[in-house]
Amino acid sequence: MSTLELISYAACPYAQRTRMVLIEKGLDFTLMEVDLSNKPDWFDEISPYGKVPVIRHEGRTIYESAVINEYLEEVFPTPSLMPAGAFARAQARIWMHYCDAYYLPASFKLSAVHKDPSMKAEAVQKLEDAFRFLENEGLRKLSDGPFWFGEKVSLVDTHYSPFLERFAAYEEIFGVRMPAECMRIREWLSAMALRKSYQDTTRGLEKHINGMRRRLGLAA
Repeated sequence: MSTLELISYAACPYAQRTRMVLIEKGLDFTLMEVDLSNKPDWFDEISPYGKVPVIRHEGRTIYESAVINEYLEEVFPTPSLMPAGAFARAQARIWMHYCDAYYLPASFKLSAVHKDPSMKAEAVQKLEDAFRFLENEGLRKLSDGPFWFGEKVSLVDTHYSPFLERFAAYEEIFGVRMPAECMRIREWLSAMALRKSYQDTTRGLEKHINGMRRRLGLAA
């Protein structure tokens, strides 16, 4: 019986990150889905932030997807999901930080201001700039592909994948487009779509679109 339990919410991209890591590492785990709009009484005891994902391992709980995933990398080091060498690992952490500190705020800003034409235009520009930075300073400089650090998937790939997967819903709802020159990002997305970790955790574009419309109060 597995000693790993993942408490998740199917629509949550952060929880998807950790599910992808568990699958990439070939770890046996028990999946428990919770409804975040109707959380069970015990949930706040194991997740003080009231968020998913949470893992329970050997009687202890850990929350926050980036922290969980690095914990899994340390406790279950094979196969490794971090590049070799201290400098390359530092680069990996820089790019995971960029996702959370720059790319995600830019995308969330667009969804928050989309009804205001001038603010939407500014938000679209910032999101396009973030894509260009990922393309030119990240993927193009770090490897020839198909993944962030070459032939092997890393924590950086699983860190971005759930959110870039959902960008297609932004295209549909807000009319924003990834800059045409971002070909390495598109190649990377295609490579990730072939991974079992992606195929077993993706919910599909229609569910992403419908879920975003509901959150924003938009008609179907």
